[in-house]
Amino acid sequence: MGLAVDRLSWVMLVLVTVIGTLITIYSIGYMQDDARFSRFFAYLSLFCAAMLGLVMANHFVLLYACWELVGLCSYLLISFWFEKPEAARAGRKAFLTTRVGDTGLLIGILALWVTAGQLHLGRLEEIRTFFVLRDQTWWLTIISTLIFLGAVGKSAQIPLHVWLPDAMEGPTPVSALIHAATMVAAGVYLVARTLPLFTPESLRLVLWIGLATHLFAGTVALTMTDIKRVLAYSTISQLGLMMTALGLGAASSAMFHLSTHAFFKALLFMAAGSVIHATHRQDLRELGGLGRHLPWTRALFLIAALSMGGFPLLSGFWSKDAILLSAREHAPWLMWTLLGGAAVTAGYIFRLYLRCFHGSPVASGCGTPHDSPAVMILPMAALGLGAAFAGFAGPGVFHVHGGLDVPMLISSSVALSIGVTLAFAVGLKRRVLVPAVLRPLGTKLYRLAANKYYVDEAYQRWIIGPFLDATAWLSRFDRRIIDGAVDAAGLGGWRIGQWKERFDRVVIDGIVNGIALVTRSIGHVVRRAQTGVIHHYLFWVVAASVMLMLWIRAVSA
Repeated sequence: MGLAVDRLSWVMLVLVTVIGTLITIYSIGYMQDDARFSRFFAYLSLFCAAMLGLVMANHFVLLYACWELVGLCSYLLISFWFEKPEAARAGRKAFLTTRVGDTGLLIGILALWVTAGQLHLGRLEEIRTFFVLRDQTWWLTIISTLIFLGAVGKSAQIPLHVWLPDAMEGPTPVSALIHAATMVAAGVYLVARTLPLFTPESLRLVLWIGLATHLFAGTVALTMTDIKRVLAYSTISQLGLMMTALGLGAASSAMFHLSTHAFFKALLFMAAGSVIHATHRQDLRELGGLGRHLPWTRALFLIAALSMGGFPLLSGFWSKDAILLSAREHAPWLMWTLLGGAAVTAGYIFRLYLRCFHGSPVASGCGTPHDSPAVMILPMAALGLGAAFAGFAGPGVFHVHGGLDVPMLISSSVALSIGVTLAFAVGLKRRVLVPAVLRPLGTKLYRLAANKYYVDEAYQRWIIGPFLDATAWLSRFDRRIIDGAVDAAGLGGWRIGQWKERFDRVVIDGIVNGIALVTRSIGHVVRRAQTGVIHHYLFWVVAASVMLMLWIRAVSA
């Protein structure tokens, strides 16, 4: 059990260290007035250290230890402003939700040890061969599904995605760190690292979960009005896209998109933090026209949005097209579905951009906004370079297709154009494009997405509510039955003790004291015979001798 670095972990090491460093520098300006400034950086450093240990671990035990440490640090960072009830609840929700997935991962690791007797990450091909030669690939399906459950929790895939939007209650640098290159990336990295253990059946599960998450979260992001929640659902959607690529077996394309996503998503969160820092608001309904006041933030946000939307030659374009090409080879319908998801992606990210930086100012009472200080802008500018040019590393580092596929270029550009056009017309100009006959249906669908498909409400009603009711019933049962039985046993013991005490005092002590009293009384009688006069003693000797002689004579007769 130790550390090892290969091509996959090397990519993650670069992402975690580079983006983690830039976010740390950005945090100096963002958190400068916070009373717990030092504690924040202690948590941040521990988080990055745990992530580095996770990606360099060459053994499942070490990986799981670092995996849990990442979860602990995320809880500490999400609930950093714990005096806010929302932040405390968000940290608790993230911790408990990811524990569900972590339990699956732990069971998968234990099952792998029991069946194969091997947990070394460098010998996964040998483990696969071990099961194949024994015609026990069903064990691989079970183990890989359990490992994937751990990734579902960490990477916020359906149905364990509910923690990530609420994690926005933490400081914005935490959101950038967790949702860009660290915690949520851990799930994608885990599946890519253990891909040799996956069977066609478990890969099919990864594909469908990833695709459902990609489309589900994208439609929800279209309706959110909180800046950070739009980006949170955007992260869930993009992670779903990476999982879809992994389900296709295209690990290189998935890791390529994870790398480019780390740059433009960290930049988007930091730019959103710059907006919040300048206006002290994060509701889109209270923002607008900030472009003239925040020129640097606006320009960098636009670069990140274009990259995420798949604008040609920017980093997001190369990685997204690599996944689309893999989907085209697998099934044309999947490629067209992902192109629809790309249009949705462009729609929600440009809706966010246009509502923040264009249009008429809405908010009042916050003074004249101004751009962030250099300590915040410079890390954002460095991420902007990555968001623009990191995609050119694809062919050399990730061994994905390096040329331009013209049909795919046209298709993805059309998807981007559709998304931007709808964002401008509906998101900024507030035009209603739905025909009148379909508006009732459109209103219902919008309300459904705006309420996040009522997943949280369903969990509250069918899982959390019954669980709390069961715990309340168990509490009453414990208080009335268990505690009642214990109290009754205690009362019975006390009464038995009282009876034994009386029996001991009256009977046992009475016998002992009675014997002592009789002995003392006899002593008093006998003591009177002890006069100290010698002729009295001679009298008793003579009397005793006479009585003894008479008794002997009577016996002998």
